[in-house]
Amino acid sequence: MTQPIDILEVLRHARRSAWDQRKVFLALYGLLLLVPLIFVIVAAGRATLFGTFGEELSVTFLRPIAAIADFFSGAFAAGRWGLMAIVLLCSWVTWMVVGSFFGLAVTRMAAIELTCDRRAEVREALRFARGRWHWAFLTPSCLLLGAVLLIAAAAGVLMLGRISGALLIVAAPAAFVLAITAVILLLGLLAGGILAWPTIATEWSDAFDAVTRVYGYSFTHSYRVLVYRVGAGLTLLGAVITRGFRAVLVLLGFYVALLVGFGREQTTALLNAVLLEPAQGLPFPQSVAGWTLVTCVAIFLTFLLARLLVYRLVMRQAVYLLLRLKIDKVPFDNIDGYRPDDSAYDPTAQGFELVEVEEEIVAQ
Repeated sequence: MTQPIDILEVLRHARRSAWDQRKVFLALYGLLLLVPLIFVIVAAGRATLFGTFGEELSVTFLRPIAAIADFFSGAFAAGRWGLMAIVLLCSWVTWMVVGSFFGLAVTRMAAIELTCDRRAEVREALRFARGRWHWAFLTPSCLLLGAVLLIAAAAGVLMLGRISGALLIVAAPAAFVLAITAVILLLGLLAGGILAWPTIATEWSDAFDAVTRVYGYSFTHSYRVLVYRVGAGLTLLGAVITRGFRAVLVLLGFYVALLVGFGREQTTALLNAVLLEPAQGLPFPQSVAGWTLVTCVAIFLTFLLARLLVYRLVMRQAVYLLLRLKIDKVPFDNIDGYRPDDSAYDPTAQGFELVEVEEEIVAQ
């Protein structure tokens, strides 16, 4: 893609890149790793409220939705706000760590395909993510942590007013400035936070360069960032509606097959066992058929969710490339999708030998 590219062409290339099954399986692996870790965190919170960790762990894995709802309702009734905050914070950190690795790998593959016009390899994307996932994690985390610390500092400064009313005269403006700075950090993260991972994936940058890119575009070209994000959001919404409609048709067809195969009474009994059993009794072995049905539907919906997550990541990459193209006037073939130390540009890795040539310069 060395010729000038319009927005629709970028979106078409991004759409083709998003439906790559290898990226979908990477996202699926991330989900399969993330969900059990979240269950372990919830089980630890339930053990703090109700009982031993082993018992709560088995309950959480057998009935995850009911277990999570019981935990938050029980913690809310007991007034354990700190415990709920810890569980949510640990879940968010786990989501960011897992997402930073697999999400950066998918973004790297999209960056290679959209800028270098060649098929990306999963192995090199994983190698890239293994070396730079911490930058992808630190970029939003540091910004959020900085905003929280600024708010805490503003609250600490205002506490000086308890000592003396005269101190409040000096403390109030300082706290106001700190609060404004925290809001600016949050607004920049909300507006341009999606550019952090594409910046790292495309330019081999660290968290500082990613933050610079985020706030540089968010505050100097906010209208263009908003327009591109709205366009990418509408494209993603169309994909969600389309895939959701297909999923409904698949589930409806499966339900019709159950009606034809089992009959109305047996199908109703099977669905009732699936929907009602998590609230009472053990989920197995008395309804193995029902939980087999749940497993099939869960795998189908998880695969659908993985596809939509990949589509979202590729749309972020497309927004970043459009900003680089339209604002910085950088052609796609000049965007640094590779570094010279990459094997794709390493002659020795391709079987060539480097020969040093000496040339004699004759004095005039």
